[in-house]
Amino acid sequence: MPTLQQQRLGHTVRVIVQQDLPDGKAYEGDVLEVKAGYARNFLIPQKKALYATRQNFERLGMQDPDQETAEYKQARIEREAVAGEDLDLKAADLLKYYLRNKVLKIWRNLDTATELVHPGMVDVKAVRKKLSKQLMIDLERHERVHLREEPVIFGELNDRETETMMEALGDSEEQCHVEIKKLGEYIARISLRGGYCIPIRFEVLKR
Repeated sequence: MPTLQQQRLGHTVRVIVQQDLPDGKAYEGDVLEVKAGYARNFLIPQKKALYATRQNFERLGMQDPDQETAEYKQARIEREAVAGEDLDLKAADLLKYYLRNKVLKIWRNLDTATELVHPGMVDVKAVRKKLSKQLMIDLERHERVHLREEPVIFGELNDRETETMMEALGDSEEQCHVEIKKLGEYIARISLRGGYCIPIRFEVLKR
């Protein structure tokens, strides 16, 4: 038999989230079941949530997910999917616009006997690190980078040729193991959520 204190600690309430919560715990519009004290002492006073009452659902023009019909639920899922795709497209367009005239500069020592970079080669880790340091772009773990092993000449590439080269880089879900050991101009592909791909140009230069 739980004590009164244990019962109070275990008491929960349903809330409608009004602002995104830290660390991805919940997003605006989510309906959560939380500890009553957390709602009473933090979420409600900070205007981060409302109690999930019938009146509040009506005021917000929302359907209580516990009461929604199968048809309403399917329509809601489809709306949320479209909204998510729109966000992915906007993020891809923004990154593509930002990178359109950018060229990463990666410097390496050169072994004059072999004409190969030494020590070290250029791989995915090097490109991700340079993206972060030079352009302040920190990719998420699911955003993969694939390198094209053969060099190119930037001035001779058009958009269609670049797109064809990116398509030839293979499955975006697979790890890229390309190691570039020669100086020159190269392209890579950044694969984003939603199946969107962005080209990035980089140059391996003699230190």
